[in-house]
Amino acid sequence: MNLDKLFAWAIGIAIAFAVIGRLDDLQTWVWKTQAKLIYQSRTKTWGSPRFFPDNKTEVQVKIKANVAK
Repeated sequence: MNLDKLFAWAIGIAIAFAVIGRLDDLQTWVWKTQAKLIYQSRTKTWGSPRFFPDNKTEVQVKIKANVAK
């Protein structure tokens, strides 16, 4: 595969965002795009992927564990 041009574009975009001080915005956009791509390409047998931590779920599990004791 010829990825030389793709690497050059990616490095150029990263350098451009770094120069203007918006590299964090680029990273956020990449994460959201990756999550959207994975979500759209899922099948019915995958279940529900969790990309970001859910603090409510952790609290509910701890409460259930304490009630069971």
